[in-house]
Amino acid sequence: MSASNLMPIGRFARSCRLSVKALRHYDELGLLAPAVVDPASGYRYYAREQAREAVMIGMLRSLDLPLAVIRRALDAAPGDLKALLQAETRRIEAEVAARERALLSLRHIAERGSLTPPGIEIRALPDLHAARLSCVTDPDGLVADSSELIYALLQEIGDASLPQPGSVLTLNAFDDDGSRITVHACASVPAHARLPRAEIVDLPGGSFACLEHVGPYETLGLAHHALFAFAQERGHRTAGPIWEFYRNDPAEVAAEALVTDVALPLEPVS
Repeated sequence: MSASNLMPIGRFARSCRLSVKALRHYDELGLLAPAVVDPASGYRYYAREQAREAVMIGMLRSLDLPLAVIRRALDAAPGDLKALLQAETRRIEAEVAARERALLSLRHIAERGSLTPPGIEIRALPDLHAARLSCVTDPDGLVADSSELIYALLQEIGDASLPQPGSVLTLNAFDDDGSRITVHACASVPAHARLPRAEIVDLPGGSFACLEHVGPYETLGLAHHALFAFAQERGHRTAGPIWEFYRNDPAEVAAEALVTDVALPLEPVS
């Protein structure tokens, strides 16, 4: 390699709008090794044709991509690169959605002025004869998928000329790590009801820890945590997924005015 094609690390860093520290770090990680290292001084020299790769690494790092992904991106064929970056886009979208939910919850707690919501009480809820549609979703899709399921159920009830439901609710069963959620959208129907898609089920009532939650559906997790803490503090064992009764329509009121009665079923006291 011609010496005229080599640049010392400082000049190469400036030409690529990177720091010397960053170039040394990329070398240590095996992302971008210098073309030549002086055996006596240890000084690094880079070839001009390495500039494009250095700039690409800097650009991808500025997008907060993990170094392992950058390493794969540098070696990827165009088709593989597209799939890799699409996967990273989905990952970042999920992280942004999670941060937005966290931000909503923090604002909700700040406005309330207390970590623990007031008004939790134990109530006896009656059995409920209901139509039910179900789906499996994840935390990112919970609100949208639950809403879609409820509207589909209400449409089916309306098409069957049944009375408007007195109760509209979901039962949300989370798996052990919370990554998957089975949602059962339910609405009360008369005993004679028959629907083409929805199941007709009897939801057993009993003793529930109950809390009225006012605010966006994205902040309902706060009510869930509060109810589980309440049950544990008082030695109650839970008896199934949480019930969420929706008292108004998000199409008619602002998100901050949504009212949800959240109920955690408890095992009978022996």
